[in-house]
Amino acid sequence: MDMNVVLNAIKAEMKPSMGCTEPVAIALAVSRTCEYLSQPAEKLDMVISSNIFKNAYSVQIPNTGTYGIELACALGALLSKPGNTMEICADIKPEHVVKAKEMVAAGVVSVKVLKSSGFYIECVATSGAETAHTITQDAHDNMVYAKKGDEVLVDKRTTEFVTSEEDDSFKVTDHTFEEFYNWANEVDVAKLDFIKEAIDINMKIAELGMEKKYAFGVGPSIQNLLDKGLLTENVVTMVRRYPAAAADFRMSGGNGSVMTFCGSGNQGISTTLPMAVFAKYMKIPEEKLLRAEFMAMLMIMYMKKHVGRLSPVCGAMVAGTGSAAGMTYMLGGNFEQISGAIQNMMGSVAGIFCDGAKGGCAVKVAACAGEAVYAALYAMDGSMIGVSDGINSTKAEDTAKNLAKLSHEALDTLDMKVIEIMQEKQ
Repeated sequence: MDMNVVLNAIKAEMKPSMGCTEPVAIALAVSRTCEYLSQPAEKLDMVISSNIFKNAYSVQIPNTGTYGIELACALGALLSKPGNTMEICADIKPEHVVKAKEMVAAGVVSVKVLKSSGFYIECVATSGAETAHTITQDAHDNMVYAKKGDEVLVDKRTTEFVTSEEDDSFKVTDHTFEEFYNWANEVDVAKLDFIKEAIDINMKIAELGMEKKYAFGVGPSIQNLLDKGLLTENVVTMVRRYPAAAADFRMSGGNGSVMTFCGSGNQGISTTLPMAVFAKYMKIPEEKLLRAEFMAMLMIMYMKKHVGRLSPVCGAMVAGTGSAAGMTYMLGGNFEQISGAIQNMMGSVAGIFCDGAKGGCAVKVAACAGEAVYAALYAMDGSMIGVSDGINSTKAEDTAKNLAKLSHEALDTLDMKVIEIMQEKQ
């Protein structure tokens, strides 16, 4: 296997983003739509999939101090300019928030929910006689359709969406976890500096999240409990604390970007930081950490390909499963033990469902990070959940496929039920 192709596939799944990726993706989609208008938009008609709605409904938008899907749409229109990325919210100023709230109050934005757990954002922007229409699908910044007036400018809808990894002749699901393990042992560690950079970026956000209580304040709360002697400093506590603090900061709309993975900031945090903190606490050499992260990232990509980019199951759980494998690798575990750590995670926390992005996500991030440590240590001690248990199969890959089956077939109505509960609380 050409390792450069594999590395490029991993890199393609890593992008910086400020704020929760779903409201940011909505703002970016509106921004791109409004680029086709010569005057500011007077009306924004949106159709978004249920999973996007669920994840954008309650989470704070960076630099606003508040939340709201309609607000995200209005801000996207106000910030519209060529070259915007998933860091669009870095440009939000107080006057933008005031104006966006006025637009929402005036009924400029309408939002309809599509009963689909896929990734779909459709925007029709109108200004006088001008209209612009775009569709973003399958990934947060993947615009597949653009129309200005009667002229179609972009239309990729007739072909199946192809990820960057497939463009580079690498399809992650054509390979096995054992291959990923072997590649981790073979890869030139000098080519893994981009992983170190992602760890550093996300650790800086975690440190900001430890400065005070953001959102639910899980990271600082763990530290307070340590100071009071109610918790004991150990590898599990430390591995919980830093990822939670990063999620605290991010979910509260903190002014700073994280390195996402597979389209999610919390997944990026849960992929990079638990293993990094584990390595520091256990005095694992950096080279071993980077190889472990490389292997884990491929495993997470494999699982996400089956489960879906957005799904009814928690992304921190999927990333935590990769982290468990990486921790086992760092402890010198063989492939059987690494597979066992994956099975341990799938057999314990696979049932965590996603009820939308919000401050409380930090609790799930912490729980999955801590459980990853236990899953790895159990496997190293010879305790591994077997095929007789629930959704667990003989091979870890098949267990991941079973989780995907539950996600697609058994939980297909979960998102709409979560949205119903959210709206009933108003």
